[in-house]
Amino acid sequence: MKKYFFIFSTIALTLFSCTKEEGEGGRSSISGTVHLTDDTGGVQGDYNAPEYDVYIIYGDKDNIYDDDMKTNYDGTFKFSNLREGSYQVYAYTKSTTEQSGVTTVIKSIDIGKNEDASVGTIEVVK
Repeated sequence: MKKYFFIFSTIALTLFSCTKEEGEGGRSSISGTVHLTDDTGGVQGDYNAPEYDVYIIYGDKDNIYDDDMKTNYDGTFKFSNLREGSYQVYAYTKSTTEQSGVTTVIKSIDIGKNEDASVGTIEVVK
């Protein structure tokens, strides 16, 4: 009997003491829109950007993205099946101050269990 109690206790402690980190495996989602401004004075003007790269970082890791996707035809995106926790969603934009000519627009968000959250609009410049 003691043997079964020990096995059951070990399994119960393992299951209940593990905290799951941010990432895939949950029922939450993060969505948003990428809005593009053409600063060249071109005809294109302002519009929601189709096929634009968007990245997500799980937790508070620095400079390492965990997943990416392209926006839909209407500039929207949605990262699904996420666990509760903290996330950063970002896209690249033109920069006049960075030597590389690009910088990131980062939106940080905390989501709960079974939550459909939005980072709103990520404004980028072409």
